[in-house]
This record gives sequence, C-alpha cells and structure tokens, in this order.
Amino acid sequence: MFSRRDVKAKTPPPRGNRVDTIRPAFHRSQVAISLHIEKLGKATVVRLAGRLDAHGASEVEPDLAPIAARSAVVMDVTGVTYISSAGLRIFVNLHKKLHAQGGRLFIAGLQPYCREVMRVAALGRFFQIFETVEAALTESGAGLDICRTDCGKFIFHPGSDEPGSIEILGHIEDVLAARITPEHVRNKKFSAKAYSLGLGGLGQSVEEVLPLMGEMMTIGGTMVWLPTDGNDTPDFLVPQQDSDSVVIRTGFNASLKGKFNEYIEFESAAAAGAPLEDIYAALFSLARERRPDYRGALGLAMRAEVGQVYGSGAVKAPIASQAPENGKWITDPSNYNAWFEVDETPRHRDVTGLICGIGLDLDADLSVFDPLYRDATFYLNPGNTATRFHDKLHNHGVLFRPFPLGEKPFSLEREIQSVVEQGEFIDMRHLFDKTTILWALIGVIYVQDFRPDAG
Repeated sequence: MFSRRDVKAKTPPPRGNRVDTIRPAFHRSQVAISLHIEKLGKATVVRLAGRLDAHGASEVEPDLAPIAARSAVVMDVTGVTYISSAGLRIFVNLHKKLHAQGGRLFIAGLQPYCREVMRVAALGRFFQIFETVEAALTESGAGLDICRTDCGKFIFHPGSDEPGSIEILGHIEDVLAARITPEHVRNKKFSAKAYSLGLGGLGQSVEEVLPLMGEMMTIGGTMVWLPTDGNDTPDFLVPQQDSDSVVIRTGFNASLKGKFNEYIEFESAAAAGAPLEDIYAALFSLARERRPDYRGALGLAMRAEVGQVYGSGAVKAPIASQAPENGKWITDPSNYNAWFEVDETPRHRDVTGLICGIGLDLDADLSVFDPLYRDATFYLNPGNTATRFHDKLHNHGVLFRPFPLGEKPFSLEREIQSVVEQGEFIDMRHLFDKTTILWALIGVIYVQDFRPDAG
C-alpha cells in the first residue's frame, strides 16, 4: 500500500513557547523542520517542510544517511520556506553520494525564495529541478505510474500480489423477482464482509429483519443499510469486534475477497467532477494496457469527494410475501415507481462518500468467469439513465458532510476509518453511474473469478 512510511516526522522537542507549526494555524518562535521518507514505486521520496537553516540541516542530516546510494531520490521541498548554505550542503552531499554509486537526485517543488538562494549560490545548474514530485518521478523512470485520461489523472501505488475475487451469496434475480424468504437469508460476521454490497439489515432475528430489508453495504467492516420502513433513513453500525448475535443478515451479497492489488489517487479533469461510469471506463482501459492479471472485472472501494449524487433506494423489502401481484420484476416499468425512490436531480452536492463497487468490462472476454456467479451480480436499474451503458456497474455509497483528508502519505484504510468514526453521516444509496467524483482514493482488486460465498 501507499501509506508506508520509513522515517516518522522528526520535530525538535518543545523549548520555551514553542508549539507545533507543522499543522496549519499554529505558530512558534522558531519553526521546526519535519522530514518524511517513503518509498513510491522504485523511488525514494524525501519530504521536507519548514526552515532548512543550519539548525534544520543538522536535524535532518542523520536521517538521510541510510538512503540507498543506488536509488532514485526525489527531494520534495514544497514545504521548505527558507534555505541557507547549510541546507544547500545537504543537497550537494546527497547528490555526490548518489552520483558516485549510480543513483540520482531530483529536487521538486522549490519555492521562489529558495530557488533564488540556489541561483545566488551558483548551484541552479548543479541539480535537476522540477515543479512537482510527479514530474520528478516521471523523469526518474523509477517512480509511480501516472496516467492522464479524458476524465482525469490516475496515480497508481502498488498493493498486494494476492489474487482477488468476488464472492456471491444468493442471486440478484431473487431480489428483482421479490422472492426472498427466510431460507435465502444468511448471517455473516462483520469481519467476513469488509467490503460488500447487496440486500440486508440488522436485527435480533431473521424474522424481525426480513420485512425491513433494503439496500446495504459494508465498507472497512462498517455496515450501512436503508431499512424499508417508509422513513427513508439509513442506519449503520461501526463494530469494534465480532459477535455471534449482532450479525449482518443478508439475502443477497456480493463481496470483495482478497487484498487490494493497487491503490489509486484520482483527480477529475473537470471542475464538476467525473461520472462513475467514466472512471470505470478509464480504469478498464488502463488495466488492459498495464495489468497482465486483468480479466475484465474490477472490485473497488473508494473514499471520495463527490460532486453530485444520483441514486435510488428500495422502499419495499423484496420478499416473497410482498411480491408484485402482476408477477413481474420490481424493476419492470409497471412496478418500478412503487418499489423505488429515484433521484432525477442530484440528491446531494459536494459531500464525502465511501463507495463499494464492482464493474464488468463488456469489451473483455468474460467467458473466463463462471456465468452463474458473474451474472448473479449485476442488474439494469431503469432509473440509472447514464450515457454509456457499455459496461455493467454496481455501486453503493454512504455519504457524509464534507470531511477533511488526513496528511500524506495517504492510507485508504485509515481514511475510511476516520470518516466512519468521526464524520457526520447523512445518507446511503445505490449509486447511479452519473454520480460525479471530484477526487478519490481508490483500492482496486483485479478480479480473477466470481465464485460462491465461502461461508
């Protein structure tokens, strides 16, 4: 993952009236220097912030000594506000060390004053200087895989090599035909369903939950569902441990199994955001080019800044005792309006979202998957009036008031945990493909198979 950090922030101990100025809006008489070292791809990125004066240079120099001399090193000085000869000497010494053994030094984000100091010291031509870390990593040839598409920029971070899959409990047709009975319902511990979507609920017994079952999802182990009690108010539980009696009761569930193969930072090219359908299409296209393990399907979890939310929620539990009298599916035009609440205009704007989704690339050879379980996962929602309909997507999202990101290096799991524990919860929906994303951290599983639920 891309949350790994080799050297933690180093800040001088408090002296006198000092307070921590690495956080915004705090000040002290002498500004500290902070240092983070992380591996991004095959490169080492050193992030410095503060004053790189004689004191700051003496603070960070010991932590630079262990850096491998044969590596590509990007010195991110975006946060450095002042540099003196002592700070410049840090760059010179590291450059000489790397150059002697085949490594290379790249400097990124040099601020105007510091750039002028470097010019005055006649060192401007001595270093390779770039405006951004991304540009330096690209030039180094050892950094992250950064791809720009029509819908936005994707920065790929390595994850696990473990093959991933989608596990299916039940069949989506049993939901659409409203034939769910107690025999369809399974009880699942929270630890068994870290990332999933489907139909379900929480309660003391199957009999209690069955008439209230609605859209559900789990994200990082947190369970969120939309009870079909007429109140249109989602409910949720953030578990700290498993229980034999407090369990997820689900009549249909598609869950991501395995660790994320890649982590992605996404930034929309449009100020209004990129539709989910376009993000999936770009991920499919990039996977065909980049991933030899790509078979035509993705499972993902996303912590996103959402521009416009379009979605739907079932208003009746699709159980056998409530099946439509005309014998048709609940998505049939004759039944649809009675069974679903649908967003024709954005339900929410500019919110934080946690999303779990599965996508099928219809340009791929999907015969590699067992059709019984592959086709049990997706359905066409008539209210999902997207522009493409070229791929099959299934996404659920839980929505919060805007919630601030943590500090870099980002961790998807940590960000999800922060949002569910501290965010202000406002809604949960089945998400339509035209929902727009401004920025996101995405964990992706390159699905190797669709298979029956193991439990």
